[in-house]
Amino acid sequence: MSEGHGIEVAVDRALCIGNGVCVAIAPCAFTLDADMKAAVVDPEAEAEANLLAAAEECPTQAIYLSAGGKPLYP
Repeated sequence: MSEGHGIEVAVDRALCIGNGVCVAIAPCAFTLDADMKAAVVDPEAEAEANLLAAAEECPTQAIYLSAGGKPLYP
């Protein structure tokens, strides 16, 4: 079994509009909660490329990626 990618994911709920593109691209990492806002579920279960694509496609840039305390996106 390989080690995970170690990418940390955060969602700025004030910016999130519940578009759902993150869930479509990275369903293991994101879900829409009862408020129809993105919530982080299990980023380690999702491919690194999918996390980056989800962050890049977020219409409000509400998804932040980091690793080892260093920002990856945006």
